[in-house]
Amino acid sequence: MSREYSVKSYKWTIPIVALGYWSAALTNGALRVVVPVYFAATGMSISKIAFLFFLFKFAEIFAPLGIGLMLNRWGYKKTFISGLALHSAISCFYLAPGVLFVYIERFVRGLLYMADMSAVYIKHFGAKEKQRYLINMMLGLKEASKGIGMLGGGLLITLISIEHTITLFSVLTMVSAMVAIAFLPDLREQVKTPVLKIWGTADKRIKTLGLGFGLLNGALDAWGVVVLPVYLTKVLGVSPAFVGTVMMIMYLIQGAIVTLYSKYLTRPWEPRKMLLICELTLVPVCVAMSLALPLYGFLTLVGVYMIFFSIAMVYFNHLMLDFASKEKTSLDLATYTTLTNIFKPVGVFASGYLAESLGFESAYYFAALLTVGSAIACLGLPNAETHHGNIVEPYVTDSAVAK
Repeated sequence: MSREYSVKSYKWTIPIVALGYWSAALTNGALRVVVPVYFAATGMSISKIAFLFFLFKFAEIFAPLGIGLMLNRWGYKKTFISGLALHSAISCFYLAPGVLFVYIERFVRGLLYMADMSAVYIKHFGAKEKQRYLINMMLGLKEASKGIGMLGGGLLITLISIEHTITLFSVLTMVSAMVAIAFLPDLREQVKTPVLKIWGTADKRIKTLGLGFGLLNGALDAWGVVVLPVYLTKVLGVSPAFVGTVMMIMYLIQGAIVTLYSKYLTRPWEPRKMLLICELTLVPVCVAMSLALPLYGFLTLVGVYMIFFSIAMVYFNHLMLDFASKEKTSLDLATYTTLTNIFKPVGVFASGYLAESLGFESAYYFAALLTVGSAIACLGLPNAETHHGNIVEPYVTDSAVAK
C-alpha cells in the first residue's frame, strides 16, 4: 500500500480513535469524583471506598495482556469497538439496588483498558515523524478529558442522582462506538506469539520502563484517587463541585503539559536524566503534602506534583513507543502496561488503609516511598538519547495487514 493512498484513506483514523478514547476517559473521570463523594456521603468508610477503586486498579493489572491478545488475535477494530460498547453497558449497573453491581462495574471497567487499543493505531497509522507527538497528544488530552469528566461529575452529582449522572456520560461512549463501527479501519497482526512466551520475548528495556512508570503511577494513586477527594471534603470541608474542579484542574495541567511539552521542549534533554530529576523532585513534594497546610497551600503542592509527574510521563510515553517492536506491537505494549498498572491497586488500597488507621499524612509518605522506587528502577534504563530503530513505518507493515 502506498503512502499517498494510506494518507488519503486513513487520515481520520487517529481522530476517530481519539474520540473513543477520550469519551471513555470522560466517564472514568466522572466516576473518580462521583463514586467517593457519593459513598462518603452515605457513611461508607474510607477503606471500603478505597476497595471500590482497588477492584478497578486490580483489574487493570490483567487488562493489558487480555487486550493485547484480543488486538493480536481478533483485530484492532473489533477490540476497540467492544471496549467502547462495554463502557456504555456497565454504566447501567448503577441502576441496580445495593452495592454488589457497583463492585462488578468497578472490576469490569478496569478490564476495559483503552490505552493499548489506541496506542497500536498510532504505532501503525501515524506518520513516523509524528508518532511521539501523537502518543503524547492522545494520552495528554485523555487526561484533560478525564479532568473535564471530574468537573462534570462533581457538578452533576450535586444536582441529579448518581444513576442519571453516569447514564449521561455513557451516552458519549455509545456515540463514539457507533462512529468507530462506521468509519474506523481494521488491522491484523501476523505474528502470533504464544501466551506463555509473551513475557520472555519482550525487550528488557520495556520491562524496566514499565516497572518505573508502574511505581510512579502507584505513588500518584496512593494520594490522588481516594485520599484526595475524601480529604478535601471531610477535612478541608469543600463541596463536591469544588472537589471536581480541583481534580479537573489537576488533569487539565497534566493534559496540557504532556501535549505541549512533547511537541516543543523534549529534544534537548536526555530521557533517563529527566525522569530521575522529576522523580527526585516529587519525593519532597509528597512529604510537604503531608503537612497540615491551609487549603490553597495544599493545592499549590498538588499543582507542583502534577507538573513534574506530567513531564516524567512524556518521557515514559516516548520510550514506550520506541521500545515496542513493529512485529508484535500489541503484545509489547501489553507487557509494558501490565507493569505500569501493577502498583496502582497497591497504592489505592494501602493508602486507604493507612489513612484510616494512621492518618492522611501516612498516605503521602507511602507515595514518596513508591516514587523513590521508581527512580531506582529508572536507573536501569539505557543512558542514551532515543532509540529510533524500533519505530515502524506508518500505516501498514510486513507484519500487519489492513482489512
